[in-house]
Amino acid sequence: MPHKESREKPADAVFARKLIATGGLLTALLFAGVGFWATFSRYASEQAAAESDRLTQRQMLAQARELAVLSLRYNRCNGYAYYFLGSVELLLERYSQAIEVLEQGRRYMPHLTQLLKLLAQAYYFADKVDKVVATLDAYLTMDPAPKVGGDNILRMWSQALSQSREFGRGTIALARASTYDTYREEILQTRILNSVLLNQTLMADYYYRGFKHACPKKPLEPVALFSSALAANKMDTLIRFLELNRLRGEMDATSEKILAMGYAKQGRLHEALIVLQTAARMAPNDPELALFLGDLYYQLGDAAKARGSYRRHLQLAPESKFRKDLLQKFPDLEEQLSETPTP
Repeated sequence: MPHKESREKPADAVFARKLIATGGLLTALLFAGVGFWATFSRYASEQAAAESDRLTQRQMLAQARELAVLSLRYNRCNGYAYYFLGSVELLLERYSQAIEVLEQGRRYMPHLTQLLKLLAQAYYFADKVDKVVATLDAYLTMDPAPKVGGDNILRMWSQALSQSREFGRGTIALARASTYDTYREEILQTRILNSVLLNQTLMADYYYRGFKHACPKKPLEPVALFSSALAANKMDTLIRFLELNRLRGEMDATSEKILAMGYAKQGRLHEALIVLQTAARMAPNDPELALFLGDLYYQLGDAAKARGSYRRHLQLAPESKFRKDLLQKFPDLEEQLSETPTP
């Protein structure tokens, strides 16, 4: 199904009509003569930048990007337009482009702390830790105690300092980050979910590593991730996020199950089976895993293994709500269950 943006009219055309309707034509008449074009261009640039910001908040990123570019065509010195364009590029995970745009904007608005924060994030995801340190040094000089997102800013600063072998400053930065009330389990899990829904795989991974640092023994609760990603049609992003965790060896049985469900939803049954077998070894007494394995084997045409997994499920959950359906599918299961004790 095409994204909503693909059905919309070009953003600059829509903006042009809005500009005229909201005073653009009147402005043209009022400022006729010397200096008209310069004045009108600044006005048009500001209006386009503001509309770009509104579209970004509505997640209409392609159109938001068009209007930020249009704003800069009207006025190459509009620092906010660079900020809005850099924000869109960052959301689209186009880190090199975000860096280029935000560095240009920095020349016009060197004291805009929000721009420096975005620039540091872009450098971080581009693996340019020396630039992260320099940018956040400048940011924290202007705002030593950030009230919005301070925990994540300081944690990013700490990681960049440590990777730059400035371990003393890195330890101090991490200690400062841990004093923030928002540096908590539930907040970090919510940020992971929001990043997945925004298609920001690396941002989700960044928050996940923060979550594991803050709560090393607490497993991620991925059920909400799966249901939300399914409802928002963001399964690809969720799978990429879980695959990153799996590569680091940071998966548990529940996360493996969710990854297998994601693969199955996309029709990748053999991959789902491999992951689910790993989950079953981690949690051999989980009746849901046995049921899911049975379903996968059945869909892959392996009736014998499906029967065995369903039998295991019913042994672990004798009162299962799926008992009737499973016995109709494999009538001989009832006799086998009466003869075989639960392992």
